[in-house]
Amino acid sequence: MEESQAISRPQRPSDYSGRQMDCVAALRPAVSDLAATSQESIVAAMSGELTDELLALAKRAERAGWTFDEASAAIQELAREYEGAKGTIFD
Repeated sequence: MEESQAISRPQRPSDYSGRQMDCVAALRPAVSDLAATSQESIVAAMSGELTDELLALAKRAERAGWTFDEASAAIQELAREYEGAKGTIFD
């Protein structure tokens, strides 16, 4: 997976209100890029499974200051969001 999308750091290193929402926002561009190139990773994320590409993304998020659990949860949320939005196009 190409690392063209930078992942923003958390506002603070400790827990704060809205931190998970910030993590989702930080990962949104990278997950969007991944959704365009690897539909199977998005489907896997929706079921809680992390492909090698998703594991690499979660590790990149860790290097940016997010926890692995925060990143994994954000990836799953974004995968469900992506699939939900895709479904509304055809409704």
